[in-house]
Amino acid sequence: MTNALPFLRPSRAPRSDKRVLAIFDGGNAPGYSSVAVAITEEAARHGYELWAATEGFRSLTRDAQAELHFERLTVHRKERYQLLAAGIPARSMGRRVQDPGSDFRSERYVGFHDVERRREAAETFRQQGFTHVICVGGNGTLEGAKAWLDVFGDDRPAMGFINVSVDNDVAGDRAIGFLTGVEAGSTVARGLYEDAYTHKRTYLLEMMGNRSGRHALHCGVAARAHLVVLPFFHFPAAVLEDLARALAAAEMALVVVAEGYEQETRAALPDRPSASHWLKRQLEQFGLRDRAGKRVIAEPFSRYLRGVRPGFADVSAAYIKTSILFQAFERGQSEVMPYILGAHDVGLRPFSEIVREDRVERSFLPLLDRLGVPAFDEWVARNFTTDERTI
Repeated sequence: MTNALPFLRPSRAPRSDKRVLAIFDGGNAPGYSSVAVAITEEAARHGYELWAATEGFRSLTRDAQAELHFERLTVHRKERYQLLAAGIPARSMGRRVQDPGSDFRSERYVGFHDVERRREAAETFRQQGFTHVICVGGNGTLEGAKAWLDVFGDDRPAMGFINVSVDNDVAGDRAIGFLTGVEAGSTVARGLYEDAYTHKRTYLLEMMGNRSGRHALHCGVAARAHLVVLPFFHFPAAVLEDLARALAAAEMALVVVAEGYEQETRAALPDRPSASHWLKRQLEQFGLRDRAGKRVIAEPFSRYLRGVRPGFADVSAAYIKTSILFQAFERGQSEVMPYILGAHDVGLRPFSEIVREDRVERSFLPLLDRLGVPAFDEWVARNFTTDERTI
């Protein structure tokens, strides 16, 4: 059966000498759509023909699941209609700058760990006539992009990377999605704080933070949590006993627990409890128990914040990063990441200088405990206070 659409692949469409492929991969975060719109607008402004991989890296391999592997992105509907009339699949992005989620992505495509899949993707890239590639995602996406470049040999395409992640785990940049994630997460945490105040409860709220706990840290501090537990903490019995005593004596309390807290210990247990339930179980051994007159409630981790609409601060970052990247392409630069750390701290970093950053700021340590638990404060100071800026 012959497909009614003659241009299901870019290679069958009229070819531009500046054909860029946008690849969205990694865990979902607010801002993917903002970046997609920014890339579309900047590509049009600089005369690039833009396509998006419908399933991230997967679209370039035999593991592709969607029949449509690539889709042409345009700013205005009029251009989209013209392309559709010619049988070219196209999507207008002009009004989608604050959409939640992403239409074009796969979540951590593990097949890309296989060098043969990366070679296959490189061959597909060449066959489709792409000249530039923009990878969008977090640290895992960046590592996948760099490994992919290695299989191109001497014929490496121009490549850029835009950092989008709630985790904010790439050094030297503020990830798009981080500020929105903190805003959404803090809103949930603060809501539980107020409920705890009204009903005189203690909430143990699990939040994102598998390694560094940066999201949990910033949300907990912003929501004025009474205690923030980071993923690399491992409390001795004396600290747990003092924490249980302080929480039992408090009229109400909110404890923010990073999802990675004692992960290995929990994974070895038959019921594999969540971080919040595990901390509750630990504190129960020292007398902090859920009672009718004083509720102690472990709230599970919620992924909903990944799907919220990006805040305009992250939208702004999407545009400045994308603008910087296309200017770099026009200068012939490749393998670069645009970064923004502040109003006057923006620019480009080469891939060779980018590293993963799982640490949290030491300056926040005095803000982890609002209950005033001496054993906790002393333990943190003894184990994590040095002259370095991060831990």
